[in-house]
Amino acid sequence: MKAESQTSSSQETSPERSGEVADWVEAAAEGDMQAFRCLYDEFLPYVRHNIARLVGPRPEVDDLIQDVFVQVHGSLGDFRQESSFKTWLYRVTRNVTIDHLRKRKKTVELAELQPLRANARTLSKIEARDQVKALYAVLDQVSVESREAFILFEVEELKLREIAELTDTSINTVAARVRRTRERLRTFLEASHAEESS
Repeated sequence: MKAESQTSSSQETSPERSGEVADWVEAAAEGDMQAFRCLYDEFLPYVRHNIARLVGPRPEVDDLIQDVFVQVHGSLGDFRQESSFKTWLYRVTRNVTIDHLRKRKKTVELAELQPLRANARTLSKIEARDQVKALYAVLDQVSVESREAFILFEVEELKLREIAELTDTSINTVAARVRRTRERLRTFLEASHAEESS
């Protein structure tokens, strides 16, 4: 998976589509609301996927989507096409979501959670429902940066280099964040297992 395609595999951007997107971006930056609507319709699933991946299926997802597109609308004039629009949009989405996570009280409502495509390397010893509980219980205890790195690596299966490029940090920093979150998860699982055995 390429760093500029951080979404489900069903939404790949062809070269022809990229040209159309570039035209929409240029027109929307000049105030064409129809062009902006085209961008919204095209990338709404992508933005929703990236937000929901970080915050979980919570009611604030729709509000965050709106915040992202408000920011996109106000910032299109600053987009210099040094990267693809999708990469730029990911960074806007990431910044809005991480700001929200930092402000949000660190609690998780486990009853709202749905199963994730958790990576078997880390979570293979517990059942699907427990995977969700364990993963979110741990993710609510780590930094938002570690949360993002872990999900991108373990759930989305990006390479460390791709995550480093997306988050504008070093590969070593990404690796350390993933490693720390794995350790927190391992400790959580061991404690849970000890309680069940006692």
